Amino acid sequence: MAFVEVRNVSKSFASAGKVRDVLSGVCLSVEEREFVSIVGSTGSGKSTLISILAGLLRPDAGTVTVGGENVQGIHPHASVVFQNYSLLPWFSALENVRLAVQAAFPDWQRARQVEQAQRYLETVGLGGAVQKRPGQLSGGMRQRVAIARAFATNPRLLFLDEPFSALDALTRATLQQVLAQLCTEAGNSATVIMITNNLDEALLLSDQIVPMTRGPRSKLGTPIPVRLPRPRTDAQLLHDPTAVRTRAEVVERLAEFVHEGQSGPRPTAKIRSVAEAKAVEEQL
Repeated sequence: MAFVEVRNVSKSFASAGKVRDVLSGVCLSVEEREFVSIVGSTGSGKSTLISILAGLLRPDAGTVTVGGENVQGIHPHASVVFQNYSLLPWFSALENVRLAVQAAFPDWQRARQVEQAQRYLETVGLGGAVQKRPGQLSGGMRQRVAIARAFATNPRLLFLDEPFSALDALTRATLQQVLAQLCTEAGNSATVIMITNNLDEALLLSDQIVPMTRGPRSKLGTPIPVRLPRPRTDAQLLHDPTAVRTRAEVVERLAEFVHEGQSGPRPTAKIRSVAEAKAVEEQL
């Protein structure tokens, strides 16, 4: 059995007397220390799925197990990074991270908690801003605090809910590299599940990419392995033949999902370049 097992998970929401089916029969297996990205279009139910996996939301049907045990609420050794930072505005960056460390390690002395928080803030490049409150920080700096907070708890499981979608392209690229560094650092052995609608991000960070069908009643397709050595760069993703083939496979799978249930022939031409793949991505 894989470290994280999702079996036949379904979820619906009731609103104004109507039922909206979001997920139907979702299955997923993630091995320990693996980095898996789930990609799909906006509104496909990715955030709902990550909330269920993280224990923030209960499924209507199906099971989620971590280490062979059913998920009942938030896993004690899991961290979540949201796209909206979720920082306490009245506390400093240091205290936001320290409080998370305190929750994870209540037996530690305060000085040790502060040391752990300080170390991870320095790792993400915020050593000079530890006493600033979130309102005094830019969006990219706030997300650095959120990433530091997640890793400072030494999580076994890390859930990323489109963590960089609200950032500008340069800040996003910088934080992607920070995340990649933290995930490969000695001592960090978290299993990571990230949802994103950015294929470049998924290729840069993942061991596997899992395409998600469009809603309603979304489900997951067959995982696609990313057989690229680390560390990876944006330039490599543009020119490496393996990266080009992997991107094309993901885009073709997503395009198939778009045309499922539609009348008329499906597209059969194979994608042969990054430019072709990006052109198709824009239409999904």
